[in-house]
Amino acid sequence: MPSFLVSILERPFVPTAVLLLAAGILGWLAVSRQEQRLLVAALVAGALAGVVVLLSFLVTTPGGHGERLVERLVRAAEAADFDSPQGMFASLSDDASLHFGSESSPGTGIEGLKGAFRSLGRQHRIRDNAILSLDGETTASDRARVSLACRTETDSSQGASVVTRWVFEVRRDPDGSWRIRRVTFETLAGRPADPGILR
Repeated sequence: MPSFLVSILERPFVPTAVLLLAAGILGWLAVSRQEQRLLVAALVAGALAGVVVLLSFLVTTPGGHGERLVERLVRAAEAADFDSPQGMFASLSDDASLHFGSESSPGTGIEGLKGAFRSLGRQHRIRDNAILSLDGETTASDRARVSLACRTETDSSQGASVVTRWVFEVRRDPDGSWRIRRVTFETLAGRPADPGILR
């Protein structure tokens, strides 16, 4: 799929708004000037806006697959569900890694990642969580980068809700399933996340 089309499908609101605005202006000019050509152009612009919206619902880009996978991971974390078929570990590739502070920082392997996630079933059990933003971006035909921000209250936060920011690298496996390959815990309450947090 061409990259410009992927961009439109992942963020259809701007092109749709532009097309609807064009349709409105052309329609107004058609009525005020009594010109049939402008009316046809207005109808075409409106129809194109409808096509963009329809395709954005029918076609799932790699970024869209990434968003769904990360949202499923968040819901599993809220339920402290690790090992079920819909649990946190089911979303991870066998070579997944966890990084703190930035995507370029050294990371731990899959066992370190699972151990960090298991802390969400113990001292960091989630009491309340809200997704503030979830934005998937296609980086290749089989890969995506997903940015996530949450406001979370845990057993260890002493009644306070804190904002965390994460980045996930997602890829499609040869069997067609999508898995998380890399997790970066970027910030906790606006400060770079430290490896000691999820212990």
